[in-house]
Amino acid sequence: MSRDSREPKSWQSHTSAILSGFFGDWLAQRESPLAVKTALLHEGKRLDLAKLDIPQPKGTVILLVHGLMGQESIWEFPGQPGVHYGSELAQVMDANALCLRYNSGRPVHYTGATLTNLLQTLKEHWPVPLEKLVLIGHSMGGLVIRSACHQGEIAGHSWPQCVESCVYLGAPHDGSWLAQTAHETAGMMQSMPTAYLKVVGKFIDSRSEGIRNLTAGDILKDLDQSPPLLAGARHFAVAGLLSKRPGHALNRIFGDLLVKESSARGGGRKGWTMTDSVCFTGVSHVRLAHSARINQQLREWLT
Repeated sequence: MSRDSREPKSWQSHTSAILSGFFGDWLAQRESPLAVKTALLHEGKRLDLAKLDIPQPKGTVILLVHGLMGQESIWEFPGQPGVHYGSELAQVMDANALCLRYNSGRPVHYTGATLTNLLQTLKEHWPVPLEKLVLIGHSMGGLVIRSACHQGEIAGHSWPQCVESCVYLGAPHDGSWLAQTAHETAGMMQSMPTAYLKVVGKFIDSRSEGIRNLTAGDILKDLDQSPPLLAGARHFAVAGLLSKRPGHALNRIFGDLLVKESSARGGGRKGWTMTDSVCFTGVSHVRLAHSARINQQLREWLT
């Protein structure tokens, strides 16, 4: 596919992704053009699931799901447009690589439900029999994948049976310390007697439902539910740490800057058994989406 057919990357699209992360549910309710529209993309181009145009379709599909305030460009290796984990893995796995674009301010369960319907439609309209799905999620994207898998099973969809592996890159399974801090700060400031602090607290508390879900890693509408990992699939977790020195205080306090190592591994979830997990020192939260070291790890796990 030529570079010209790719959707334009501009300050407007980046601004829309950021605004949707903060206020995406509010923007969607008002049908604002600034709200990111959900779509599956192939080589930067939106897919029409009713009339798929995929050159050389394969029986294996790799799907990349970005995180909060992200878009598909976060996956690209620096200075290499169109090159990412999916495109690299596709070459050695005889697969097609897709990306999900979505409004990260909407609740995780909403995006999960949307994704499960998209994947069912994709399976039904894929030009060749879809035999294998590999799902890779960065940050919130990992929660979206878990939500979609669970809701797909509950709905009786057939696509979850095709999931061979799920990879979670810095996913806040037990919540993000930063989201937890925002939650605590908002409550504290709104309880203050000073009007100014109350206003600031209300502003912080106006954060989107998507951000609120990161406080405890919620993936379903019923916040008391904590479903198990998708049975029959392999599950891999990748954590990052800011400092190259494992025992450095920065790593203990901030993890990869947004998510601590224990949360990225799902250490607080009962009954979980990850197929494998790894922690990379000196890799920040954003870099988890486009690291050469992680790219090699994915090859070892998935091929």
